[in-house]
Amino acid sequence: MGNGKFKIFLTIVSNMLLLFGQADLENLISRATSKMNIPLSDLKIEKKDLEFWDYGKFRTKLYDRLIDNPLDTDPFVRTLAHAILTNADSLWALSYFPWARIDEGVRRGLIERPEETIIQNLPKNDTLDNALIHLLNDFYGVTEVAIEKIPESIRLGLYMILIGIKNSCPWLECGNKYLAREIIDTIVKGLTESDEYDLSNPRLEELISRTDFKALAAGAMDLCYILGAAIDRMRDASLPQKLTLHTRLGTIVLSTIDDDTFDEKNYLLIIDFGGNDTYQTGGISSFDQPISIIIDYHGDDRYEGEIGCGTGIAGYGLVVDLEGNDKYQAKKFGLGTGILGQGIIMDYSGDDEYLTDLYGQGAGVLGAGVIADISGNDRYIGFYACQGFGHVKGAGLLIDKEGDDIYIARDDTIKYPSAQTAEHNISLAQGMGFGIRADYTDGHSLAGGIGMLIDGDGNDKYSCGVFGQGCGYWFGSGFLVDYSGNDEYNGIWYVQGAGAHFALGVLIDSAGNDRYNAAKNMALGAGHDFSLGVLIEYNGNDRYEAPNLSLGAGNANGMGIFVDLCGDDHYSTHGGITLGNSSATSRGGLRDLMKTIGIFIDGGGKDKYTEPFAGNSRCWYQKSPLEPPIKTELKIGVDF
Repeated sequence: MGNGKFKIFLTIVSNMLLLFGQADLENLISRATSKMNIPLSDLKIEKKDLEFWDYGKFRTKLYDRLIDNPLDTDPFVRTLAHAILTNADSLWALSYFPWARIDEGVRRGLIERPEETIIQNLPKNDTLDNALIHLLNDFYGVTEVAIEKIPESIRLGLYMILIGIKNSCPWLECGNKYLAREIIDTIVKGLTESDEYDLSNPRLEELISRTDFKALAAGAMDLCYILGAAIDRMRDASLPQKLTLHTRLGTIVLSTIDDDTFDEKNYLLIIDFGGNDTYQTGGISSFDQPISIIIDYHGDDRYEGEIGCGTGIAGYGLVVDLEGNDKYQAKKFGLGTGILGQGIIMDYSGDDEYLTDLYGQGAGVLGAGVIADISGNDRYIGFYACQGFGHVKGAGLLIDKEGDDIYIARDDTIKYPSAQTAEHNISLAQGMGFGIRADYTDGHSLAGGIGMLIDGDGNDKYSCGVFGQGCGYWFGSGFLVDYSGNDEYNGIWYVQGAGAHFALGVLIDSAGNDRYNAAKNMALGAGHDFSLGVLIEYNGNDRYEAPNLSLGAGNANGMGIFVDLCGDDHYSTHGGITLGNSSATSRGGLRDLMKTIGIFIDGGGKDKYTEPFAGNSRCWYQKSPLEPPIKTELKIGVDF
């Protein structure tokens, strides 16, 4: 399906779902709660109960809203996902969305858009040459500039980008005003060597409090507004010969259609107009190189290095690739990663491959990280904290607009064994919000951020180990939204709309004949320990292979909601707490007074169940696993 046709299709389908799907969903849930003899307003985790037990500092407004209003989960998440997906080819929108989700968004273009101001005042002809030379001499410290052989459209684009970089520098300096080299080095070293920040939580709290994230967001957005406009101006341009400029902020390279290798370490800006190129660095910011940008117009390119491109460490690392079958590889971490800054990769077309170990493919750690792939059959492969991952005060987005895509958080080699089962990796992937739990250490728990994976059109495959596919941990929020296609989801534990310990995990699939396979516990709409886990399937003949604590399961004051609106579905279960069941896990304590909720709803179709108590046009209430039964264990399974 072409990009234009897909936009129309996506808009029509999304609007229909927003208008009709939500009404159907609310109607089904309302009918289920009426059978439970509870008001619809009671269908939630009470915020006062959640906060009685623990509190996650820096938790997001989106988390608070959805935990307190579970019925808002579907319209809120789908509305956000629709807005992100339809604007996935807008660089400034990609910059704005993750900052907004961690409550640091600024509306920079509301009154006056930065690129429009520059365009209205663009110099021409000799005036342009003089202005460009003056800018390079005065701000960038370039003494000799030979620009006479550069086509005017490229000179205009270059001038706009250099103005954008100049204007963003003060915002960046303000945002990280109190950041020291030792701190950022400690964070990066800790993440790559011990999978933790390697800072005490109180020091981390202080760093977050002293960082002006709104300034970081403002500078990134302004730069992205201008960069997007400049890229459009140079789309049809060609360059007769290569130009290299050494500035005080890093090297600038304007390159031809030849096959190039970029191997320096301090690139400020690369604009490449063609060829099959190799980028061993570039598009990666650091304490010493706070801005680095790559724009590549044509060619099958390779991006490879210890740190992946499109990574903003204490700054902005941006990559825009417009055409070609590209390979992005990070030996350690990165690829669309933000750490006290913002990293973005936007790839417009081609069958692309993204490979990383950890903290990549749309990962935010004290910052914002994004990958947006507009078209092509793509592969995303990583181990840990990837493919839409948000850590403390972080937002990570992975958006793939169309194509038959593969998302793998590797579990074939045990590199990061999980606490739940040493036979499988902890993935933290494919829409994962993850916080720092410290109730059993120093008590300074820090809330997780926002992780989102949004896929538009295509028959996709998702695979992970433990924690993933729309999952949250410790006040974190994870979302996986897939719009259309016959998809396959494979995971182990805490997967497919699951939450653990005061968290939120959501998986929404709008259309297609889908297959879900979860091997162990807590999956397919399951919430544990004051967490909300939600799985909503809108359309298709689906098959579910489900473990214990699944298909609308609440555990230890958690809440699980599973809804399949229509289709001829097959539910294969193996006993345990499943198909609309709940367990408070203990008796005789204060938790007995607080709700544990499990709801399973199938809205229609000729369905098959392996459990004898479930069936078409039936309603069932399962016995509590513990005695005596308590009123706060709320549960129902219903097939309408």
